[in-house]
Amino acid sequence: MKTTQKKIEKLIQGMYELLSQAYKGNWQIRGRDTPYFKDTLSKGKGESIIGHVWGTMELWFVLRRICPKLNSLVNPTEVYEILLNHDLGETDKGDVPLYRKIKGAVDDKIAERQGVEKLSEQLPEIKKELLRWFDEFEEEVEKIEKLEILLARWIDNLQGNHFALTFGKKLPQFSKEINSILKIRFVPYTNRLIQMLEKRGEKEAINEVKQVAKYHVKLIKAAGINLDTRRLRI
Repeated sequence: MKTTQKKIEKLIQGMYELLSQAYKGNWQIRGRDTPYFKDTLSKGKGESIIGHVWGTMELWFVLRRICPKLNSLVNPTEVYEILLNHDLGETDKGDVPLYRKIKGAVDDKIAERQGVEKLSEQLPEIKKELLRWFDEFEEEVEKIEKLEILLARWIDNLQGNHFALTFGKKLPQFSKEINSILKIRFVPYTNRLIQMLEKRGEKEAINEVKQVAKYHVKLIKAAGINLDTRRLRI
């Protein structure tokens, strides 16, 4: 059935309303209450949610060219779209930094999911897809079966780590905390990604992932962080 002009205009209006709300992500700064970002934040150089999202998409733009085999195993456009929307639910209330999580803070994932619903309520088909991605993205790592979701989670973590390495101060002093953070995300996501690729017999893609992970570890160690990599399968 042909889409009417009225229907098209309603969808366009819904799109602009989503965008109008999502702009607030420009002023939600990540990493608050993280001591190695204190100096950076005091100079007004914090990373916004939208800045983080851009960073993950830029990373994937380059990474899919560095890792052509890995890229061939996924829908690259879907990876972009998952990354674009993965923190949409943090637009109003911001994120809970990993540093705070290892100190006992807990995310309100219900409120975050409700944030996704609110932003996309005028676009029911898009809302359905965004909520599906949100639920899959928030699955425990060992339960993730969709390669696009796991890859997006891995990239999300790589970018967050890289920002910390670029703008964090006195990082060696926080080696204990940083090791705890890496055990929550980088280590299990890397291992799970390798495991999923092993099940598929994708040796070339496994090598690509390991090379990226090895260089990531090299950068972390070069920053003077006493890194424990015993559980990392690279």
